[in-house]
Amino acid sequence: MNVSLPQAQEQFVRAQVGTGRYRTASEVVRDGLRLLEEAEHRRLVEKWLYEDLSDEELALLPEELKQRTRAYFQSLIDEGLRSAEQGGWIDGPEAIAKMRANLTTRPDRTS
Repeated sequence: MNVSLPQAQEQFVRAQVGTGRYRTASEVVRDGLRLLEEAEHRRLVEKWLYEDLSDEELALLPEELKQRTRAYFQSLIDEGLRSAEQGGWIDGPEAIAKMRANLTTRPDRTS
């Protein structure tokens, strides 16, 4: 595969190789593509959480990433349920009352 780059990007690639961090231009491009792939996965996971994904989009996520995401949110749910069972549950009105009390007793930091 051959890829054409604008002059500025070509200079950037050459500069990266010149630093010694990469041995070849191909390594620079592969590293950049890995970063792009990670960003796309993050975007898809965020969309999955807030909106849901189409079947095509879901297929773009690696199975291991889907499993890790599900496990993470299941652990949050489990932690919340454990906390509730141990008396850590505070209903909405009580939580708001505590926040208001905290705000009214806090020293004024604007002076």
